[in-house]
Amino acid sequence: MNSTIHGSIAGASLAILSTTCAAQAVSLYGELDTGLAYVNNVNGHAQYRATSGLIDGSYWGLQGTEELGGGAKAVFRLERGFSVTSGEGFNDHPAYVGLQSDAFGTLTLGHQYDLVHDYFAPFALTGGTGGTAFAHPFDNDNANNTYLASNSVKYASPSFGGFSLGGMYAFSNEAGAFANNRAYSIGANYQGGALSAGAAWLHVNGRGNTSGGAYDPVVLPGSTGEVFNANVGTQNTYGVGASYTIGDFVLAAAWSRSTYSDVVNADAGDAAPSVGFSNYEVNGVYQLTPAISFAGMYTYTKASTAHWHEGAVQMTYALSKRTDTYVEAVYQHASSGAPAVINTNDPSSSGNQLLIGAGIRHHF
Repeated sequence: MNSTIHGSIAGASLAILSTTCAAQAVSLYGELDTGLAYVNNVNGHAQYRATSGLIDGSYWGLQGTEELGGGAKAVFRLERGFSVTSGEGFNDHPAYVGLQSDAFGTLTLGHQYDLVHDYFAPFALTGGTGGTAFAHPFDNDNANNTYLASNSVKYASPSFGGFSLGGMYAFSNEAGAFANNRAYSIGANYQGGALSAGAAWLHVNGRGNTSGGAYDPVVLPGSTGEVFNANVGTQNTYGVGASYTIGDFVLAAAWSRSTYSDVVNADAGDAAPSVGFSNYEVNGVYQLTPAISFAGMYTYTKASTAHWHEGAVQMTYALSKRTDTYVEAVYQHASSGAPAVINTNDPSSSGNQLLIGAGIRHHF
């Protein structure tokens, strides 16, 4: 009798465990990206360096879902960036929890990408194959997701005939100053056959003014060629992009406009000039074979007193489904005394900077 009871208990326990596992799914994933790079001018000197993340950056993550019934799920995502070369950790990846419904969309709360990342960035090469070094000057439009929104609530709709949309609000968390370092963002996307298109807008008040608000200070160029950390009274970023697939070739174009007003040097406390950037990009990706792909882009960025030309090419070769190697070159030319700064590098002492790099990535 005891063996029967024990068998029943064991069977019930196994059934409960099986049901729990079936209802909940959790996965560990991530990427390691490292390589070598040559930069012709960093503060007046050539630089040879080991790199961590010329394309995507290295990170690990946990994500999961729990079935709640009726087409609804609880979802979570927890990621952490780090440097393969130094082991340093970075707070540059999302962490959130929320609810997802097949009929009503997804609502999440936490440290998240804004709608520029979700709806505009995929049409700029930095938001896809090109990655980190292909960002527009100073990543002024956040197409390379240099910064994420803290204290944010985000909604993404399901697709309606190829159309989807979303919205985000990030709280300032400042007592008595509801709008100081808060942000909101909206975006929309269309996917139909070979054509895709997207648009997004991000607005920030009092960026960097508080330590616990939506965003940290942003890196901007000064009027005499320096680069500094800035608190910003008002930031607006708009972006529109589209792509068209022709066989193994994807052609895309992207336009964005970012303005920063009431600027203050975050370190010195001095007022600085307002600045605006207009970015015009055309890019293409060609899948030559299942293992070999080529990508290239040209971007013209115009500010009120300066402009930048940036061109880049990249080739990737897949060694397996999880591991690939790449080589790339990025060249940037700046005018009117503005600094040339390829993303993730220190400024050049002249108006030109060239990066040539190669690396290996592994996904797990």
